[in-house]
Amino acid sequence: MKEKRKVRDYLLLEIGFVIISISSLFAKMASQQEDFFGFALFLFLELLFLGIYALLWQQTLKRFPLVVAMANKGITIVYSLLWAVFLFHENITITNIIGAAVVICGIIVGSTDD
Repeated sequence: MKEKRKVRDYLLLEIGFVIISISSLFAKMASQQEDFFGFALFLFLELLFLGIYALLWQQTLKRFPLVVAMANKGITIVYSLLWAVFLFHENITITNIIGAAVVICGIIVGSTDD
């Protein structure tokens, strides 16, 4: 039972991080709009997703120590790299890969119980 709850808690944590990474996508899309309606639409979506993330973050802090939650927040860099490749067709360099690997190592170290 406790293991199932732990998986659900980590799933909530990751969903929050996916949502905040998507909000940054909307910010980038808003900056690329030439008309006000498109800009306003993506800005609204960004704010909506930031609000949803804020609610999820509060729920996350009830379930995890702040150190663990903040350590895991670095995963948004990996999500951002994935969005850059699949949605914007940007190239990932070896430096990006090394940086993401360092972030993942930091998450593992910061989330591991002593």
